[in-house]
Amino acid sequence: MKLRRTLLGIVLAFSTAGIIATNTDAEAYQELYEQQDQQEIHIKEVLASEFISEEDQDLLNQGLDRIEEAEQTETRRSLRLLMEEEKKQLSQVQQRVVSKEAEVAKSELTQLIEKFETLEKKSQEPYIVAEDSLQIESLKSELKSLTSVQKVLPIRTLSGELSTLSTQMSENQSLLVDSINELKELNKESAQLFNKEYLLASDKEALKNAEEENAQYFEDADDFELVKSRKSDSQQLIRQLKTKQEKTEKDFQENKSQTNELVKTTNSLISEGDLTSEEKDKLSEVIQTLSNALEMTDYEPGDLAKNYTILQTNYNEFMSNSNQRIAAAKEKAEAEAKEKAEREKEEAAAQQAAQKSSNSSSSSSSTSSNTSSSTSTPSPSLSGEWYQAPSGYKFLKVESGKTYGQVKNKNNFKLITEAEASNYTPGHGNGYAKQ
Repeated sequence: MKLRRTLLGIVLAFSTAGIIATNTDAEAYQELYEQQDQQEIHIKEVLASEFISEEDQDLLNQGLDRIEEAEQTETRRSLRLLMEEEKKQLSQVQQRVVSKEAEVAKSELTQLIEKFETLEKKSQEPYIVAEDSLQIESLKSELKSLTSVQKVLPIRTLSGELSTLSTQMSENQSLLVDSINELKELNKESAQLFNKEYLLASDKEALKNAEEENAQYFEDADDFELVKSRKSDSQQLIRQLKTKQEKTEKDFQENKSQTNELVKTTNSLISEGDLTSEEKDKLSEVIQTLSNALEMTDYEPGDLAKNYTILQTNYNEFMSNSNQRIAAAKEKAEAEAKEKAEREKEEAAAQQAAQKSSNSSSSSSSTSSNTSSSTSTPSPSLSGEWYQAPSGYKFLKVESGKTYGQVKNKNNFKLITEAEASNYTPGHGNGYAKQ
């Protein structure tokens, strides 16, 4: 607020007009100055507007200068007239400023609408995040409320929000596209793993399912968190199955060949060895487990190595048991053969003694000869390439203690009675002997 004019200044102003000044006059002047101060505030606000023309700026500034000069010399009446003229000019300038702002607001609103339409069109592109699309709808409602606005501030505020959303939308779209591309790369990595050896069928199925889930986002996606979660799950699955495949491959490379050989050898032991039914069942169970593992129908990494060790331990134990039984059977067969040979020798000696002491007729001799033939061991019959044991007899493989009904090479077997065969076990058929 301007300082109150001194009484001397007022006296000088009044003297010029031929009037005597008083304290009351000084207070009246001060009231005018206060009114001018308030009016100057409004003028400066208008001067600060971006919508005022240079001509109007000059007009208002000239008015301010004129009143400032008049304050020290003019009477109250003259000052009041100047202030009224300034007020009128201010009102006219304000109207022109308002009109200019309305014109600019209209232009900027048109630009804002175009800007919004561009952003709305972009929101229809693939990989636009859903939250950004929702903001488009919210801003659309705000835009509708600005159709009759004549002020630039709300228009520019909304324009700033649109610019922020546009930048955010592009950045989010770029991030989402990057994540989708990473998903595509994961599918390529999955396909490569799928084609590797030593991957279980269930693992291949899991990879295919993951690839299909990933592919759902390839054409379009609007949820960054969902894509991020899918990418994390896919990465974890590939990492787990890759490690599993590598362990499986190592297990097969180190144990497949020796496992096949051991299974073959163990099957021979089951068919040809002297095993109990419990031992056979135990070996067969481990062989089945290994066979499943070799076919990868029921397998976990390390199963070959683990079950190979189990089968090898059982094989060693049961082979030893079988060898002991076969040796015992062989020893028994040899003892019985020796006993039979001695008995037959004694019988032959007795027959010779009987023949020497016999003075019977030729018919009696003939009868005696037939009787001797009937007590001797009959010969096997040949059918094709197989020798058939006579009725009441069996072929014995002395080394294994196994008995058979038919053999290809009778010289490798001993012919014993069925009563004697009951002391041994029947053998399984093979290429050289069968029942």
